[in-house]
Amino acid sequence: MKTNELDHDLTPDTLRNLNAQICECVNTPPDEELSSGFERLNALIAERDELIHSILASPDHEFVREFAAREQVVNDKLKNMAHSLLSKAKDDVSHFIRSQAAVKKYK
Repeated sequence: MKTNELDHDLTPDTLRNLNAQICECVNTPPDEELSSGFERLNALIAERDELIHSILASPDHEFVREFAAREQVVNDKLKNMAHSLLSKAKDDVSHFIRSQAAVKKYK
């Protein structure tokens, strides 16, 4: 995932920085401690959600409307990315379980 996929012309700098951190987290190859990467990604997404809600609380209704429309597209991209990560994780676990069963069978 590229940072410019999460940014648009109404993205404030604080959100741009957070988007860059999310992209870095997603694009970094997993290390030995896979759960820490998912925990970090989850924390960044939660922080992003809080920031979006604070921006949407702005009294400038026209800005909020435009910002929300653009963020809906970004949210869909993030949701699709999360679903693909979940699917890949399920496939990896399934492959591991099948491999483990095959090893036990031949012992």
